Amino acid sequence: MDLGTKIRNIRYNHNMSQEEMSKVLEINRNYLSRIETNKSLPTSEVLTKLSDRFNVNINSLLGLNLDGSDGEKTKVRKIKKINQYCSYLSNSELDFVVNILAVMSNNTKI
Repeated sequence: MDLGTKIRNIRYNHNMSQEEMSKVLEINRNYLSRIETNKSLPTSEVLTKLSDRFNVNINSLLGLNLDGSDGEKTKVRKIKKINQYCSYLSNSELDFVVNILAVMSNNTKI
């Protein structure tokens, strides 16, 4: 399930309108609508407020599996998603991402 759907389901499960939830999260209702339809990504602040207010785990919202038990198909899907997101970045932003990934994988800076 994608992030927007998870957030919309949280709202539905709490019987809230977009207007009500946007007030709780201190964001514009249109922004919440874009998040729920996956046209925008929530900021870390919005995710933190969601987690605190609705008692949900951020890792769960983001679909992170921190125990490392992902299968190969899941890994390939995630790599494709990274590639999709990176296609919108500038060269300097891509350099930053490459350096972050190099550090995370314990390689030297590229």
